[in-house]
Amino acid sequence: MIKSLKIKIVLSLSLLILMLMAAGVISILDFKKIGNSVDVVLKNNYQSIESAKKMLDAVEREDSGILLWLIGNKDSGIETVSCSDSIIRKAIVDIEENITETNEAQYARAIMDEYEQYYSSVMTILKGGYDTEESKLIYYGRTDSLFFKTKEAINRLMVLNQDQMYRQSAIVKEQSRRAMMPAIVSIAAAIIFALLLYFFIGTYFIRPVRQLINSIREYYPEKGRLSTGIVSEDEFKKLEEEINLLIYRLRRTKNST
Repeated sequence: MIKSLKIKIVLSLSLLILMLMAAGVISILDFKKIGNSVDVVLKNNYQSIESAKKMLDAVEREDSGILLWLIGNKDSGIETVSCSDSIIRKAIVDIEENITETNEAQYARAIMDEYEQYYSSVMTILKGGYDTEESKLIYYGRTDSLFFKTKEAINRLMVLNQDQMYRQSAIVKEQSRRAMMPAIVSIAAAIIFALLLYFFIGTYFIRPVRQLINSIREYYPEKGRLSTGIVSEDEFKKLEEEINLLIYRLRRTKNST
C-alpha cells in the first residue's frame, strides 16, 4: 500500500501526463507512417526514372548500332541494335509493372508506340536489302526523326516522375512539420506539467504537512503554542490554529482540575 501523500497525488494526476505523452507518441507514429508511405512512392518514382535512363542509354546505343551498320560494321551494328532492343523492352515492362502516377501508363504506351515505329524503321534498313546509299536516305529521311521522337517520349516519362518526387519532397516537409509540432508541444507540455505538478505539490502540500509533522514531533507542553512556520493562509494554517486551540482547551481543562 502506498503511504506517501505525494506519491498518491502524483499518481492520481499522472493520467493527464500520460495522455499528453501518448498524444505526442501518436503524432510521432503518424509521422512515421506518412514517411513510410511516401518512401514507397518515392522508391517507385526512382525506379521509373532509372528505367527511363536505361531506355535513353539503350536507344542511343541502338542508334549508334545502325550508324555502325551504315559505315560497314554490319555484324557489330546488328549486335548492338539487338542488345539495345532487349534492354528497352525489358525497361518498358519494368515501368508498366511500377505504375504509380496518373497517366503514367499512357506515357509508357506512348514510348512503346514511338519506339516500335523507330525500331521498324531500323529493321527496314537492316533487313530491307537496300544498298548503303538507299539505307542512308531512309535513316536521315525517317529513322533519325523517329529516334528523337522516341527520346522525347522517354524524357516526358522521366520528367513526370521527377516532378512527382519534387512534389512528394515538398509534401513530406510540410507533413513532417505538421506532424512533429503537436508531438513536440504535447511532450513538452507533459514535461512542464509534471515539473509544475511536482513543484506545487511539494511546495503547497507536502512541505506544510512535513512542517506540521515535525512541529508536532518536537512539541512539548512547556513551549506553549505550536509553531509550524507555515506562512500560507490556507487550510494548513487553519489546521495549525485549530491545533493551538486544542492545546489551549486541554491546558485550561488541566488547570481547572
